[in-house]
Amino acid sequence: MNHPDNLTDVFPGHFPPLSYGDSLEEVEKTIQEVTERVFRDSDGFLLSSVNAATMKPYRLEDVRDRPHGEGSFVERSAIPKAIKPLWINYENTGQASGTYLDALCAKFQATGSQEAKACAKRTVDGILAIWRRGATVAHSLGGGGLGWFPKPYDGLRSFEGMHECSVDQYCEVTLGLQRYHRILADDAEKRTIEELVLSFADWWYDHDFAGIYLGEAVWWKRLDQHSMAASYFLYLYSLAQTWSPCRKFQHGFEIWLELKGALKPPGEAVWGCMNGLTLNVLERLAELRPDLNDFWLSAARHQAPLLVSSVRDRVNMNGRYEFEGFAADYLCAAEHLLPGHGYADLAIKCLEQCNSRDRFYHLRRGSRISDLDPRETGDDIRDAYHCELHVHWLSGYWKLRLSNLLS
Repeated sequence: MNHPDNLTDVFPGHFPPLSYGDSLEEVEKTIQEVTERVFRDSDGFLLSSVNAATMKPYRLEDVRDRPHGEGSFVERSAIPKAIKPLWINYENTGQASGTYLDALCAKFQATGSQEAKACAKRTVDGILAIWRRGATVAHSLGGGGLGWFPKPYDGLRSFEGMHECSVDQYCEVTLGLQRYHRILADDAEKRTIEELVLSFADWWYDHDFAGIYLGEAVWWKRLDQHSMAASYFLYLYSLAQTWSPCRKFQHGFEIWLELKGALKPPGEAVWGCMNGLTLNVLERLAELRPDLNDFWLSAARHQAPLLVSSVRDRVNMNGRYEFEGFAADYLCAAEHLLPGHGYADLAIKCLEQCNSRDRFYHLRRGSRISDLDPRETGDDIRDAYHCELHVHWLSGYWKLRLSNLLS
């Protein structure tokens, strides 16, 4: 189904369509429908990716060349071997669900859509289902428990043997829930969201900001150039302190304020999502802690050019992976923090480029297979159709609409 050395569109069916539309309004409608019909899991949260050959979640029979995950990104991950070939179905479920929630809240603000409100509520219920299930897990060496938000590699069917989590999952879930809390939540939902966020803050503090990612023990506060992690923990403890002031959460913020240099690391863009997500978080920090806005804006001035380079120069991972759908969202935060530098115009260009099915694969179509990392060539990821590109596009579109930056 692929040219011998180039990635191509492999879907033989009619939905999702080859063309997503001739206008941004038409593309938005298509993406909304694709998100609900293709990526919505039966438990309410979103799948991370599906097999583009079928537009369904990957099955073991779809992944012949990665038995037990051998040769894949998750070969060493702390999850059961039996589901490793299917890892990409739920790898970024937290990110996809949180971003979709953010987009739906912006759509409701812009339009008052009751459909958007209903979809948002269903997404919240899905996120809460993962959080509640994670709270019931007690790992023998201290993991799991209330505040643990795992990557649900087997959906809600089983969390047995699952030990993986990552800061970006927590981050986008928190961003989405905070916006829902402000825009759509009733009093009971607000209390539950606050309980969830406070449990996140407790869990990371109590585990000294350490977890397991791709089978490796990660002590996040020792990663002195990881902008996304540093920004998220500053945001998490700012939000927690707003909702439930206490010495513990203040100390959590102080720990990461001492490490704030990570928000301005040296070097070029490696993966633009790390710069973009940092900008999304800096936007919230500017609201929560305006007393530190000189530093937040200084960090934004460092991160925004790296994001632009990811779009224009396609350096490093930004060349192999589709990125414009992501960037349309992140550039909105750059525009809000640093108006007058053309970030909104670039966001609109990114939206306009993503108007066909081939722009929503995880790996760029047309890429030479021989140029890929060997872990990217397997049946488990090569033709993955990516939910996050869809929901970040929606988030960027509705934020631009909400800010009157789209005609």
